[in-house]
Amino acid sequence: YADSYGSWDNVIVQAVIKVTLQTLELSVKRKLGHVVMPSGTFCKLSSRYCIDADGSETYWSPVAIDNCHFDQYDILYEGLATRLVPQTNYTTPTVYTVTTQETTFALTKTVDIDVCGYKLSQTEHPKLFVLQTQKGRTFKTRGKITVDNLDIFLYVNSKFVYVEKHIKKQLTQLYRNIMEQKCALEKQVLQNALTLASIAPDETAYRIMREPGYTAVLSGEVLHLVKCIPVECKLRQAEHCYSELPVTHANTSFFLQPRTRILTKTGTIRDCNHLLPIMYKLHGIWFRLTPKPVEVIAPTIIQPMSHPTWHYTSSSSLATSGIYSTDDLDRLRAHIMFPVERPSIVNTLARGAMGNEIPAGSISLSNLLDEDSLNRIAESAGKRVWKGFVTFGSASAGVLAIFIIIRTAKLVIDTLIHGYALHTMYGWSLHLVGAVWSSVTHLLLHLGRRRDPQPQESTNAEPSDETPGPSAPPSPSEDQPSTSNSSTEALHLSHAHPNVVVSSTKEKQHAPAIYKTYTYTDLRKYLDVNVPNND
Repeated sequence: YADSYGSWDNVIVQAVIKVTLQTLELSVKRKLGHVVMPSGTFCKLSSRYCIDADGSETYWSPVAIDNCHFDQYDILYEGLATRLVPQTNYTTPTVYTVTTQETTFALTKTVDIDVCGYKLSQTEHPKLFVLQTQKGRTFKTRGKITVDNLDIFLYVNSKFVYVEKHIKKQLTQLYRNIMEQKCALEKQVLQNALTLASIAPDETAYRIMREPGYTAVLSGEVLHLVKCIPVECKLRQAEHCYSELPVTHANTSFFLQPRTRILTKTGTIRDCNHLLPIMYKLHGIWFRLTPKPVEVIAPTIIQPMSHPTWHYTSSSSLATSGIYSTDDLDRLRAHIMFPVERPSIVNTLARGAMGNEIPAGSISLSNLLDEDSLNRIAESAGKRVWKGFVTFGSASAGVLAIFIIIRTAKLVIDTLIHGYALHTMYGWSLHLVGAVWSSVTHLLLHLGRRRDPQPQESTNAEPSDETPGPSAPPSPSEDQPSTSNSSTEALHLSHAHPNVVVSSTKEKQHAPAIYKTYTYTDLRKYLDVNVPNND
């Protein structure tokens, strides 16, 4: 046995082992698949086992897989609520309200979503849903909400939404009250107009219909409104001033009543006064009759009280917006949560520095490097890659240069050889140009071998039926004809026909009388016909 105090052999050691067993509730990040240990260490949820930073071992049972994600919902309120439904032909949204001693909210329905057979109504707040169902038919039982799922911002936003709905309700009631009072006032005006029915029925009809072309007939306790037929008339020149407008219709003189625009046959004569003239509005232009019509400036029109056009404008983004933007709220939330998350982050960095495994997704290096640092890293990597390409390109260029030199030397040698072969067959001619291309050279040589000219016999040759006898081969000093056959073929021909004397068609050679003389052309034809048979 050995410890810090020393070592002993063959001894009995007594020790005390302390085992601590406890049950904990840990936070789980489902999207990342991690379990957060008490020290802030992140462990994989699927492993079901983890060693914490203090050496304690933690085990947990596997979390059931829920494809509907019912476990992601918490019940904030369960009970009766008031649903405000719009009337027919109205586009007002449905509102759910609850006002109790513990719970108070007012949420507007935006859209319905289906979650595994349950119809949830999404509200203007993205995290609040309403499930309209019967008692006992829910996908989750109400219980104590986990502290980690509580959101102070959601609580404050719900308060603002409720205040907004309450103010809207009160203003709507105020607007309805004002409109009722206005209707009562208009009713009183109509009653006053009916009072004038017995005195001025035309004026009563104009006040009721609010447009010209109507007259009224009082019959007992009933007032009949009669609409006149519209006709076309022309302005008539009169010698006197009338309260009515002189017009002509169907070649008959009439007078047009003011306001009601009804035609009458008689008019009311009055004195012409330039200070207080008679004025009428014709085709949108005001005229003065004195008694001739003269265009004048439009008079001042007395306007009644304007109609109420005010309507309440609801703030649809009140639950998600305010005096701060979304980024400001996120930074504020991070500032509040930083003291809580700092120990776990420091512990994770320390574990990584000591060579331990850092769970994926727990720390992001993108937050440690700014945009300029990333740009410098990318630029440095790009320069290194480009330098490698330049080095490879230089080496490739050297190899390519050597290859081009070898190919050029080969082309020169091949051209010389092809030129020699073409010169042997065609002499100094245009055919030597084909020496540059090997395919053209082969074609010219092939065509040169296949030429079959007509035989021309020498006029000095003497016919003879005798078989030529043996003769000596020609001396080396004799001129050789230009042929397309190779040296090997010529050698074979000399062995196959040793007794043939070759003579040029241009040069005449005299042989003994016992020999038969052949021209070069005859000999060539003879060789082309008989040489393949000897092979």
